[in-house]
Amino acid sequence: MYKKILATSMVAASLFFAGCGEDSTSCRFEVQNDIDTGNFDAAIAKLDGECATSFTASDRNFNLATAYMGKAGFGAIDVVNMVLDSNDGNDDAFSTLMRSVDAQKNDQSLALLNKAQTYFLLSIQPDANVSTLSTSLCDTNTTNSRIENACFYVGFNQTFQATTTITYLTNDVDTLVNSLNDTTNTTETPLDMKASLDALAWATGTSPLPNNSAITAVNATIKGVNYAHLNVDINDTNNVTHTFFRLAQSMTQGITNSTVITDGYCDKDGNKTACAGIEDNTTGEIITANLPAAYACYACPVTVDGNNTQSIADLLVDTLNGGTDVLVSISDDADIQSSIDEFIQDITGNPTATSKDTNITIQQILDYLNK
Repeated sequence: MYKKILATSMVAASLFFAGCGEDSTSCRFEVQNDIDTGNFDAAIAKLDGECATSFTASDRNFNLATAYMGKAGFGAIDVVNMVLDSNDGNDDAFSTLMRSVDAQKNDQSLALLNKAQTYFLLSIQPDANVSTLSTSLCDTNTTNSRIENACFYVGFNQTFQATTTITYLTNDVDTLVNSLNDTTNTTETPLDMKASLDALAWATGTSPLPNNSAITAVNATIKGVNYAHLNVDINDTNNVTHTFFRLAQSMTQGITNSTVITDGYCDKDGNKTACAGIEDNTTGEIITANLPAAYACYACPVTVDGNNTQSIADLLVDTLNGGTDVLVSISDDADIQSSIDEFIQDITGNPTATSKDTNITIQQILDYLNK
């Protein structure tokens, strides 16, 4: 780990001397100071404005990526420590990371992490068309320090995208983590997480639903995009029925479908105020008596890339596998590799699995979160 952190610090320090003239050096110090002190908006404004020409294209993109990742709640050094600290102790390592991510994230974390990833990749290939950028840029052996450092953070970024996504599936991450760590199986998975998992299973065509929910689906158009609105009724241990709303990409169940990431509730125009008060803030369930009218409120889709929502199934599978693969291939630190392998073992339930020989499936993710 420390070799990689040192390499990153050396890259940052080199930015001060790669430009020309006094103004260039001043800009570099100011941008680095803004990033170091957590003033990410100021750093971004300078990099997009008066300091844009003080950096090479690669350096500017790398700094923008670092600033956007910090703005998402995850500083460059923080993400390394969060991964390493996750397997200190006896608890499930991935659930420990989940709790740390939940404490750090903000409402814009997913979109900001996605933007950070784009800039990290642009720091490797500054002239690339953004629409063609791919993490496959990191599928190479290289001694180029910029590529190594950018890919190192691409790996962390993807891992944190996956973990952040999971925290959107429940209002009660603490109880979820406790249930994952409870070897006596006496701590129940939160009901809203069970509803999320059943909705995902419904969309992807998994049968039977893991928690035996009753799901009713209707077509819904929210902010001009078509979805399947899912009314999920699920019983607690006392056989009392609770209702949750989720969104699927379409009404067609199967492997090409998925639920999408949502946050809170809104009307068809995306207005959350119109649906204020319909959700129990603790349990996440719908207070049906507070609904303004049938099908007037829906789970509100989170935009991740521009105006696009994100498939939960694709995001979890792609980012968990992609992030862990990149980290292990780029990192030369045994502790990081150990943490990543423990994540894989926790999720798959295979005590000998490693990121080098295992691709996590959506079914394994469902089973893990539904312990």
